[in-house]
Amino acid sequence: MKIYITMPINDTSESFLTPRNRELLNSIGEVEQNPYDRPLTVEEVVELANDADVLITCWGTCLYHKADVLKMPNLKLIAHFAGSVAPVVAQDVYETDVKVISGNDVFAKSVAEGCLCYTLAALRRLEHFMSNMRQGGFKEDPHYNRGLFGKKLGIVGFGAIARYYLELVRWFDLEVLIYSSHLTDEEAAKYGGRTASLEEIFSQCDVISIHASNTPKTYHMITRELLERLKPDALLVNTARGAVIDEPAMFEMLLDGKFYAALDVYEVEPPAPDAPIRKCENVLLMPHMGGPTMDMRSVVAIEVIKDIARLGRGEQLQYEITAAAASRMTAGG
Repeated sequence: MKIYITMPINDTSESFLTPRNRELLNSIGEVEQNPYDRPLTVEEVVELANDADVLITCWGTCLYHKADVLKMPNLKLIAHFAGSVAPVVAQDVYETDVKVISGNDVFAKSVAEGCLCYTLAALRRLEHFMSNMRQGGFKEDPHYNRGLFGKKLGIVGFGAIARYYLELVRWFDLEVLIYSSHLTDEEAAKYGGRTASLEEIFSQCDVISIHASNTPKTYHMITRELLERLKPDALLVNTARGAVIDEPAMFEMLLDGKFYAALDVYEVEPPAPDAPIRKCENVLLMPHMGGPTMDMRSVVAIEVIKDIARLGRGEQLQYEITAAAASRMTAGG
């Protein structure tokens, strides 16, 4: 089996391909890697990896269409070390016999962990109290913080991250409402929730966690009208993409103290240094670090490499991404 790593040799590729992982990869096939200090173009991949059975891709590598993969007659698999395959695999590739796998499911566990971390940190106002301590203060009396126990939780968008997030929060005895275009009532019940409209979720829930992918259909799907339905003490958590929410409306309302938020993503990243939202005290602000954590990169690589080995043995792939699943993935990576 011939395996071609399309990523250049740099800190990013080395964080995935640790010495142990390279050894594992070398044990299952003949491995070559991008010789340049930059991503390859599609034309270069077709030339350099023309006889490859497997292409390994990651963030920032090129987008393949059906016409491209058909120029590589031996190609059987595109193995993506990141999550969403939308930036590297066009939908028409699924019309060929080339299979696609990614680390999406493994990464989703790490992102779900980050989402829970932000939720709890925002409810307990960790940023506020830590800042107060560093400035010489101590616990305020009276002080105001909250927990997650017994709350009504709204989930907007239902993919792997949302599933793992709901597994993590089962302990908190929550009432869970889920909005999804593809989730059935029976499937929602398996995760301890029920399906609901966006209007119901934004009117009733104490905590709302956004997990919708970034597609043309979801652009600004969280409108001003929905935001106006939020209760004054509601917490809105966004670890998905900034463009899913009408951000100008949200920022305006947060600055007016209409509700609380934990934000990890923004429509324009980074926000301007002097953006008023940076000083908004009812918002936990993070610089797009919701996950996956750095230590998960080598874990994802191991799992993807194991799937490459399964391909070589003619076994069923564990992390295959279907055309339907890919169509729901975020186009931005």
